[in-house]
Amino acid sequence: MDKLFRISLYTITDQMRHKSFYVLLGIAILFVLLIRGCYNADFSVNGKSVDSVTLAWHASKIVFHIIAFGMHLMTALIAMRIFTHDFTDGSTILFLSRPAERWHYVIGRLVGTWILVSLFQFILHTTIFSLAWIKTGGMIPGYLSASLVCSFSLLFTLCLVTLLSLKLPDFIAALATMGILFVGFISEGGHQLMQNNLVKTALADQAIQEPALWRVLYPKVYLLQNYAVTIIDKSEFIGMGPIHPLINVLGYAGICAGLLVFVFNKKEL
Repeated sequence: MDKLFRISLYTITDQMRHKSFYVLLGIAILFVLLIRGCYNADFSVNGKSVDSVTLAWHASKIVFHIIAFGMHLMTALIAMRIFTHDFTDGSTILFLSRPAERWHYVIGRLVGTWILVSLFQFILHTTIFSLAWIKTGGMIPGYLSASLVCSFSLLFTLCLVTLLSLKLPDFIAALATMGILFVGFISEGGHQLMQNNLVKTALADQAIQEPALWRVLYPKVYLLQNYAVTIIDKSEFIGMGPIHPLINVLGYAGICAGLLVFVFNKKEL
């Protein structure tokens, strides 16, 4: 455990030494602050004015999704060069020349990067949480807990990109991962839409088919994010298949991490 901790800590400090990390964080926070006007705007629905608390509630949920989506892209961009960069500058040999096994190095790099991107996401969600609190005088229960839940989906993205990066060019590995996530968002988003009461009423005369087996078994990144939102608004969560999306995503992350260790062990350095 000491070896894993040291490698994870080094990974965090190494990433934080890059100026690009702070530039990205600053741009992201600035973007989040730019939407503060949504909390002051006046909207009306069917001629009735929407109060500021309700407006802040809905705006915060929308931005929650935007941040979560954006973090997958950022995670992919960071993850695609973790091992290729180490191979290039000789860090891999440096790590493995010490009394550490290959799996210590691989898992340590994964854990350190995951903690960093999860912290990045948490800071952005905390900014929105604080902004809504300042503007309305009330907290949004479950908002930060939902952010922690979303961090597990980032773990899957991280494991998949790093696995693919051992066999594919960096950019292709990140692009392929985003494509896999996009297919899941379309599939699971369509399923959630079909569960809407208005859609069910409109399609009352048509039989709604059960999702295909591949959709049930597919990585449930979007559904995990949707589950996180139900923690915020205390609504009912509608899943797809018998397996909870958190277990599904953690299972796929574990498979990718296991394959990553296996492939890395076979790789010549």
